[in-house]
Amino acid sequence: MQHARKLRKGDKVAIVSLSRGMLGEEFCSHNIEIGVKRLKEYGLEPIFMPNALKGIKYLQEHPEARANDLKEGTNHA
Repeated sequence: MQHARKLRKGDKVAIVSLSRGMLGEEFCSHNIEIGVKRLKEYGLEPIFMPNALKGIKYLQEHPEARANDLKEGTNHA
């Protein structure tokens, strides 16, 4: 079994949407700000995947978009 290495300063981390797509909604903007700030404080570089901020309606209609972000995130982060 392979294990991921520990994160180090300067590493990129992919941000994908929660299953409902809430990250793309206005009422979650403060959570994004807090999360990005904390990741940067740890020396990490957050990278938002293309569909991470598209919202609930879009991701309900296009669940494959979120799946693509998850797959691509492992390649880019």
